[in-house]
Amino acid sequence: MEHHTSLLMLHADALSDDFRKLQTGLAGQVLQKFINYRIKTAIVIPLASTIKGKFKELMAESNKGNDFRVFDNRIDAENWLINL
Repeated sequence: MEHHTSLLMLHADALSDDFRKLQTGLAGQVLQKFINYRIKTAIVIPLASTIKGKFKELMAESNKGNDFRVFDNRIDAENWLINL
């Protein structure tokens, strides 16, 4: 916030296991904060297509909006953020 940015890119390595376990509620809390503060967020998860379960459902649903999206690679994530 101190740098007045509204765009954020995270790599999968920065996400804890608790973030991926939706029952912890961490992913929902974090994503809601980004939305509340109007920070457009792209998460790069290589081989995202191999993710299963509820986290995959969350990713699919979030990719329909313009606040948060998941990408397989940095280039696609960067292009989405730049072209918002």
